[in-house]
Amino acid sequence: MNILLVQPNNKSTIGLSNVSLIEPTGLEAIAGGLLMDEHRVHIIDLRAINCDPDKYLYDAIEEFKPDAIGFSCSFTPDVYRTIELAKRVKNEYGLRYVFVGGHHVSVYPVDFNIKEIDAVIVGEGENTARELISAFLSGTSLSKVNGIIYNENGHQIRTPARGMLKNINDLPFFARHLTKEYRKKYFLGIRTSIACLETARGCPFKCSFCSVWNFYGGSYRSKSPERVVAELKEIKEDYVFVVDDNFFSDVRRVKRIGELLKKERIHKLYTIQARSDTIVKHPELISQWKELGLSNIFIGFESVDDSKLSSINKNNSSSNNEKAYYIAKKYNIAVTASFIVSPDFTKLDFKKLIDFVTRLKISVPAFSVLTPLPGTKLYEELKEKLTIKNYTYYDLFHPVMKTFLPKNDFFKEFSNLYKISYKSLNLRTSDILFVIKYILSGKMSLNHMFKLKKVMKCISTPKTYIDSLSETYVNSLILESKT
Repeated sequence: MNILLVQPNNKSTIGLSNVSLIEPTGLEAIAGGLLMDEHRVHIIDLRAINCDPDKYLYDAIEEFKPDAIGFSCSFTPDVYRTIELAKRVKNEYGLRYVFVGGHHVSVYPVDFNIKEIDAVIVGEGENTARELISAFLSGTSLSKVNGIIYNENGHQIRTPARGMLKNINDLPFFARHLTKEYRKKYFLGIRTSIACLETARGCPFKCSFCSVWNFYGGSYRSKSPERVVAELKEIKEDYVFVVDDNFFSDVRRVKRIGELLKKERIHKLYTIQARSDTIVKHPELISQWKELGLSNIFIGFESVDDSKLSSINKNNSSSNNEKAYYIAKKYNIAVTASFIVSPDFTKLDFKKLIDFVTRLKISVPAFSVLTPLPGTKLYEELKEKLTIKNYTYYDLFHPVMKTFLPKNDFFKEFSNLYKISYKSLNLRTSDILFVIKYILSGKMSLNHMFKLKKVMKCISTPKTYIDSLSETYVNSLILESKT
C-alpha cells in the first residue's frame, strides 16, 4: 500500500519557525513503523521547499499515487493549514483515506471534526498508525483500533485509549532516509547540518503552560544508553539536537551514554534541553558532555520572579537559573534562555527582564508571550479570558488575552526585548569560528546568515507585529477596549 505522510507548511511571517527548521520526527517515527509492514511510504515536507507548496503536494500525489495520506499537526498555528490541505486532497485530488496525528490533534481533537478527515490518531502513533492502515486495508471496523477518534456522519467516535508504549527501545529508528531531499534545509539558528535525536519521552514535571506531560499521560520513559548510541552511529550530520524535554532527567543514564560515546569515539556538536535545577545539582554532567561536544543548552528560565515561576507550576527558582547559566558559561557552553512575557506585564516588568538578560550577558535569549495553548492546564484555567480565538495568533508572539499595556505599547516593549538583547550580540569566539568554518566548507550559505539577520530585525521592530494583524485581530482589540 502507498502511504504519503505530509508535514504542512506554516504561512505565518512571525514565529519561532523562522529561526529554526528541524526534521519532522513525528512523521519519521510513523514511517518507521509502517515500513515494518512493508508498505511503501513517502514523506514530503512542505516547509522545506522553495516552490508553490500546493502544486508540490499535487505533483507528489500524481507521481506516488497514495492510497492513504497522513498529516502531522503538532502546533496550534498549523491547525487551519492542516484542515485546508485535508479538504483539498479529499475534495479536489480524490484521496480515499485521510488521517491526522500530532501533538495538537491529540490534546484537542475536536478541531478536526470534519468529513474530509477519516480518523485522528491520539497520542503515540507508531503502532496505532499500523493498525489503522491495516483496518483500512481489510475493511475492518475502526472501532477495533484503540487510540483513535474516527469521524462518522458528522460525529467523532472515540475508541478506547491506547496505553503508553512500555518499552520504547522496541521502536524502529526514525526513517530519516525518507527526508533525504530536505535535510540540507534543516537548521537551528546558526546551526546547519543538523539532525534530531530522541532518547526519552515525556516529562515528570507538570508546568501549567506545557502540554507535553498531558500528551504522554504524565509518564517518562527512556531508551537504553546502548540504543541511543546505536542511533547516533547512523546520524551523518555534524550537529545533533536532542529533542527530549529534559535530557538530564535520568542522571545515571546520561552519564552512561556519555561513557559509551567516549568509548566509541563518537563526537558531534549537541544542543540539549535541560532544567536549571538539575544542572546546579549535577554540574559534572556539563563537564562530561562538554568533552563530547555539548555546544548549547536550552533552559526554560521562564521568569526572573519566583512568584511567577510558582504561578505556572515550574517548581524551580530564578536563583537556580542564574547558577546554571554560570556553570554553562564556565565550560564555554552557550545557553538559550527562554522567558515568558505575561500579557499583564507593566513597563517595569519589561525593564526587570531586560536588565536581567543584559546583566548576565545571555548570548541567545528567547522571549515568548504567555499563551494558553489547547491541551494545557493553563488553557483550562484561562479560556474564558481569551480575547483572540484565531489560532493563527497562537504563535507565542501575539497576546491572545487582554494586556495591561495598550497593544501598541506592548508590542513596542516586547520587540524591544529582542532589539536590546541582540544589539550587542554576545557571540562566543567558538560560535564565530563555527560560522566561518561552515561557510567555507559549504555546509552553510551566506544567505542563511542574511536570512537570520533579517528575521532578527523583523522581530525587533514593533511595526512587524502591528502590520501582521488582520481585520479579525483588530476587531477583537476594539471589542476588548470596549470591555
